[in-house]
Amino acid sequence: MLDTSIPTTQPAIGQLEDQPNLLMGLIGGGIAMLAGAIAWGAITYFTEYQIGWMSIGVGFLVGVAIRFFGKGKTITFGISGAVLALLGCLLGNLLFYAGVIARVEGVPFMNILFTLLLNPAAAIEVFTLAFDFRDILFYAIAAYAGFSAAMDSKRSKK
Repeated sequence: MLDTSIPTTQPAIGQLEDQPNLLMGLIGGGIAMLAGAIAWGAITYFTEYQIGWMSIGVGFLVGVAIRFFGKGKTITFGISGAVLALLGCLLGNLLFYAGVIARVEGVPFMNILFTLLLNPAAAIEVFTLAFDFRDILFYAIAAYAGFSAAMDSKRSKK
């Protein structure tokens, strides 16, 4: 006799959609990191004022993207959020520094940016010259925000 009862489990495609996927989380978090870094660099450049609290925004944006696209709740997703948030803040500052150097030297922005990206010693020197102890605080806040937002499972509970 054929079983004509309705299955109580999710269809296979639904099960796949709910599975954690670190690669998708990293891709989504990476895109969010780039968007946050560009926003940080542009706002800092045009206002000529570094708003350190933007680090929370970068961290939160990255963490939410990792959580949304990766659908994971393990420590790996949280650490990924922290690392990408920190990188986003560093890149945002690097974009700002490249803009300022380009403006002062009268050189195209992309020339300075590629020089700093391809020459880590030059980038480290720029960061060293521009270093402020508050940077450490804001980088730590960004990493914490990225970690927390990537790990937050409240949204997934109903």
